[in-house]
Amino acid sequence: LYEGFGEGTEDEIAVITNKVLLILAVATSIDAMAAGFTLNLLDLTPFVSMAIIGIITFAFGFLGVYMGTKGGAFLEDKAEKIGGMILIGIGIKIVIEHIFYS
Repeated sequence: LYEGFGEGTEDEIAVITNKVLLILAVATSIDAMAAGFTLNLLDLTPFVSMAIIGIITFAFGFLGVYMGTKGGAFLEDKAEKIGGMILIGIGIKIVIEHIFYS
């Protein structure tokens, strides 16, 4: 949302320093660790897990490229705002589930 509503934010965000790389590396590692822990909770073999992850990643990647080629001109200036609002909505849903349904 910050990029979608701000002018010239790409120039501010494009500056990659060692501090930014370290923060991104830590965030990515935490995300991978959480995914790894949750995969052990499922009663699946590693091969089945990899196949499911690969198929879903391919399907959504293909769908994203297809939608981008078809609706890219229409959604060009709205895509970042829509994506940000969807991510915030997912976050709110997770918080509500943990507060009221745990």
